[in-house]
Parts: sequence; structure tokens; C-alpha cells
Amino acid sequence: MAQRGFPPVPSVATVPALLLLAFLTSAIHVQAASPEPGTVKLLGFTYAGDGCPPGSAQGAVSDDGEAITMMISQYTASPDPPLHAVRKSCAVTVKLSYPPGFRFHLGTVTIRGYAKLDAGMTAIAATSYYISGTPGTARASRVIAGPFDAEFEFTDRFNVLLYSECNVVRDLNLRSEVRLAAGLVTGGDEDDPKLTQEFAIIWESC
Repeated sequence: MAQRGFPPVPSVATVPALLLLAFLTSAIHVQAASPEPGTVKLLGFTYAGDGCPPGSAQGAVSDDGEAITMMISQYTASPDPPLHAVRKSCAVTVKLSYPPGFRFHLGTVTIRGYAKLDAGMTAIAATSYYISGTPGTARASRVIAGPFDAEFEFTDRFNVLLYSECNVVRDLNLRSEVRLAAGLVTGGDEDDPKLTQEFAIIWESC
């Protein structure tokens, strides 16, 4: 008479090993949600605009691949002479390199600079980005109200989640703009006008 078979029952010694294997598998899956440190590279960038004359921009990607920093000198808007400019802008095209199997969006932008505004005056610092070949533009902005005479650091979240394509690396396009009714907006301080923008990169496996 045939006997009904039953699957073998793991021994007590085997159970911890199985649990350990499950834990290691879970840990590997979590780590794979973003590229390994050092694998996200900034291959180069180009820029143009009255806010970023030739030779005024520097860029870098953090070692962990979770931030892009752009620093632009001579980024100054003022209605007073000699500038007579109440609006300045800069467009930057970034070429990244990163491993396949990931996509990203920019979560926040942190802007550091200097502003001098009289009472009743305002300035708007606007930032946007889009990815070549992908529809849509994500935007963030900050209003600075006078009276204000100090260095500033603001972090703002982009209004939409605009993702890159999976396994296709395309140019990342960043645009910044400063508009003011009256006063002065620069980067760094009044004597050293450097505007710094730090973009938080949010990665996902795909």
C-alpha cells in the first residue's frame, strides 16, 4: 500500500539558517534601491544665460550619488546701476552616468545666497527641471520679502515627481531664475556673489 509523503520538517538548527538567509536576501533588496556609492558620475555640463556668464559655473555629484551641487558666481540681480536687471536666469544641461536598473527624480532643491531688500519689496527665486525626451517640467520657488539683508538658505520641494526613464540615461536640464521688484539678490554675499543650488536625487530600482 502506497504511503502518503510529507515534506521534510526543518530541524531546529536549520531554522535559524533559513531565517538568516531570508534576512540577507531582504537586505540585498533594500540596498539595490539606489546605485552603489561612487557609481553615479557627472560626465560634464553646459550652461547659458545672463545669470551665468562663461566661466562662472561649477558642478559636482556627491560620493553617495544622492545630490547634485551647482555653484554659480556673478549671479546678481538688481534694478540699480550698473546692472539695471530685475531678472536673471541660467539654464544648465547635465550629463550623468549611472548603472542600469535605476531611475530617479529630484526631490528638493536647497538654494544658498544673499539678498538685500527694502521694506515692501519682494524677490522670487524659481527653479525647474526636466529630462530630455520626457514630457513635463517640475518646479519649485521661494518668495523672499523685505525688509531683508542677510545670507539665506532655503529648501523647497518640487511640485511634481518627474522621473527619468529606466535603463536610458538622458540629459538633466536645470533652470534657475531670480526676479525682483527692487533690491538686490546675489549668491554668497554682496561682495562675493555665488549662488549655490543643491538638488536631492531620489533613486528607485526598476
